Amino acid sequence: HELRTPLSSIKAIAETLKDGAITEKQIADNFLDKIDVEVERLNQMVQELGELSSIESGASRLKKSSFDIIPFLQQIENRLQTQIERAGLKLELNYENDLVSLSADKRTIEHVMINLIQNAIKFTPSGGMISVSVKKEENHILFSVSDTGKGISREDLPRIFERFFKADRARTGTGSGLGLSIARQIVEAHGGKIWAESTLGKGSIFYFTLSLQ
Repeated sequence: HELRTPLSSIKAIAETLKDGAITEKQIADNFLDKIDVEVERLNQMVQELGELSSIESGASRLKKSSFDIIPFLQQIENRLQTQIERAGLKLELNYENDLVSLSADKRTIEHVMINLIQNAIKFTPSGGMISVSVKKEENHILFSVSDTGKGISREDLPRIFERFFKADRARTGTGSGLGLSIARQIVEAHGGKIWAESTLGKGSIFYFTLSLQ
């Protein structure tokens, strides 16, 4: 279904253009923009399916190295700052200054963090707040990304890490529905856990842990 929808849309647009709409420049330009959006969505889906398959099969091996957590978080903040500002949101980082370094696959953990923050951006109205917190707990590091967004219903919450599942059915045209599934696979491949808490209309908090051992 997730592949058929954009393909069907592209096919319908192509048929409309062939039937004469291509001679109307404004209409044709609008249709071409829609094709570009659908192709980009397909491209994202193919890339994420490939990444998910590699993680599940073990073909994508973790390349662990030691890195400092605080600069890592600050780099992600800088990378997403433009998106956050355009959405009319604020992002705050909460961490202890004596946080230790972490041994993990930095590229894939960055993927998890960016996915969680971008989800928070997508579902938080302008004027809201996104908080990223990191703290040491016994033998692991606990990461969390919270927002003041629309929240997730109690019925949908247990399913959000399933592939292709979209809790916000009003936004079925955006995203691939694979981001949280990939995040779960990455965290579990590191031996960690990922979960979420949410109150409808008040916001969500996504957590994940990474071992220090």
